Amino acid sequence: MKTFIAILIALFLGGSAQAAITERVIYAGDTPLASDCQVTQTGLMELTVMPCFWTTTGQARIVPKEKVLNLTGAISRGDVEMLPDGKRVRGWLIDKQGNIIERSATYRVTPKAVLTITAGQKYVVYMLQGPGQTINIALMDPADRRPNTFIDYLVFNFNVPAGTTDLSAVAIEVFTVRPNFPPAKGLFEK
Repeated sequence: MKTFIAILIALFLGGSAQAAITERVIYAGDTPLASDCQVTQTGLMELTVMPCFWTTTGQARIVPKEKVLNLTGAISRGDVEMLPDGKRVRGWLIDKQGNIIERSATYRVTPKAVLTITAGQKYVVYMLQGPGQTINIALMDPADRRPNTFIDYLVFNFNVPAGTTDLSAVAIEVFTVRPNFPPAKGLFEK
């Protein structure tokens, strides 16, 4: 019986080192948005982002392929991309000078990023554009101004109460991208 009680105490007081991490899911739909980024608790007050990728949507409009003059030329120049259904294309938006505003781009987190958390503070985790196609992970106070190199959120605002010694009781929401469209929600929905 003493052994059983000792095991229970070790389980509950020893800390599980698993933050209350949940996913805030967005579905990519017809966009190129994609990611395999994950955040895990690797210490009592530590989060780790393992090497991963993040693909941005760019600025585009989806139209039926019949609306594009010289479709073959537009595809070969990279002005449009054919969607998997073969009926529509994603056309990159252009500015007044005729330049594409922003194409989809894939960035990489490498090496892993280890984030040390201090009790009594609020945090947000941003993905910032680094040199080339790399992402820098930034642990910041959400009240601070967002950097100019901001790509997207990775972890939404979270509060670590004063006196916290283990993140397992802290709700942490990670921005998670899933492919395609969300599953139907009702019996009669397609």
